[in-house]
Amino acid sequence: MHFDVLRRIQMQAIIFANRTGNELAPLEQYYCSALLPVGNKAVIEYTLEDIATSGITKVKIIISSQAQEIEQLLGDGERWGLDIDYFLSKPEEKTAAVLDRLSLSMTDSIIIVRGDIFRSPCIANFIDFSKQFSNEFVQAKMANQNAGMLLLPAAVSYLDGIDWPLTHDYDSNSVVTLVLHGRCHMLDSFQSYMNANLNLARNDIPSLTPMERSFTSANPEQDFYVGAKTHTGDLSLQNAWGIIGENCRIDPNVVMKNAIIIGNDTLIDKGSTLENCLILPHTYVGEGLEVNNSILCKKLLISLNTEGHIEIDDQALIGPSEHQASTSSTDRNLSTRFFILMLLIVSLPFWPLLAFYALVRVMFFKLETKPIIQEMINDNFGRSLVAYSFNVPTRLLSLLPQLFLVVTGQLALFGAPAQIRYATGRNKQRLGVFGPVQLLLNENAPEEERMLLMLEFDNTHTSTKYLSLLWRSLRIPRLLGAERKKQNMTH
Repeated sequence: MHFDVLRRIQMQAIIFANRTGNELAPLEQYYCSALLPVGNKAVIEYTLEDIATSGITKVKIIISSQAQEIEQLLGDGERWGLDIDYFLSKPEEKTAAVLDRLSLSMTDSIIIVRGDIFRSPCIANFIDFSKQFSNEFVQAKMANQNAGMLLLPAAVSYLDGIDWPLTHDYDSNSVVTLVLHGRCHMLDSFQSYMNANLNLARNDIPSLTPMERSFTSANPEQDFYVGAKTHTGDLSLQNAWGIIGENCRIDPNVVMKNAIIIGNDTLIDKGSTLENCLILPHTYVGEGLEVNNSILCKKLLISLNTEGHIEIDDQALIGPSEHQASTSSTDRNLSTRFFILMLLIVSLPFWPLLAFYALVRVMFFKLETKPIIQEMINDNFGRSLVAYSFNVPTRLLSLLPQLFLVVTGQLALFGAPAQIRYATGRNKQRLGVFGPVQLLLNENAPEEERMLLMLEFDNTHTSTKYLSLLWRSLRIPRLLGAERKKQNMTH
């Protein structure tokens, strides 16, 4: 093995991720600078990949704000082949003070890197070049900016050059400047943060490509990169380009224009228009909302034109989206689905009787509805489900055909009705065939009554609440809906 490569492997890296990100307030309440998502991956992850590619295995990460979140995301570094130790510091504490408390030998070969700026991969090149000037400080510049890297021991006298903000330029004869090719984003403004995402989506950053799969769009120059388990309309009709993360649900009626960056686990409701925007993970965009030249993060709406912001408390507009909890229902595991399949098979002999009874009922009462009701369900996840039910008063029996949707994994056995609006704050609720609304209420019950009944049922923590619900639905079919109709007639 080459001697320089051996020395590099023995070298350790110290990554400073203690920047608070106050420059991006109020976004810093959700993300410190090191955790800002760029192309659905935290900024510091790109630095770790670059470190690992250079052959270094020992890493110390200096953390401050959101320290727990950083440790939880990165772990012990095993997935990069790294051995990571964490060291807690004050927010934006001076580099020299932190290194003094680390009790490092300033004669050892150590690379110090900022992990809270976004740059093209370059660490291996920087180390190789710096080794040629072992007694001189080498400052790295990229895109005419300080690239946030120092190599000890030569840089001992220049440690303030890696403190934030990175504004130091040195003209001394003892300084060697290495100009690196690539992109470097300080992430000190919303536009800088937006540009980092756009450059990645355009493939403008050497050695970095979005992780998602490529999909053709109507834009003649750029296409989309789309993550796994994401549902969208036909992207080939969208005159837009960009990155869409994993586990997103974008209604087919959403219109996208120009550059679009959408984070993981995001829900975009029907009729929305997106143009030149960055939507961060776990964000809900409401029906008919127009988002232009903006950054959205849960309830924050940030204008890229003015860098001003507003907080929106109405979840019908924007808000947190955690719909991934809905798609991981335990009712959809194989054992439950097998049990439901057996129940479905056992109930099949009764279907002709139910259909006949529904036909007689429709003819006798001269109802305008059909004996077998077909309903199209749009569940706000980009899916359209066809559901059938018998037109009989006992809701438990009428919903038997929908057990097929449970067997196929499209709905849970127990849960909220699939027609429920996620903008009402029910984004964590499982979608199911049976539930208090489906079994106890008339289909024309007002939304307020439906929501109150669901809240009451959710707050009941007895182990028999589902059996009790089924029994009530058999004993008093559509009780609450019938009472409501009676009350309306008396008034």
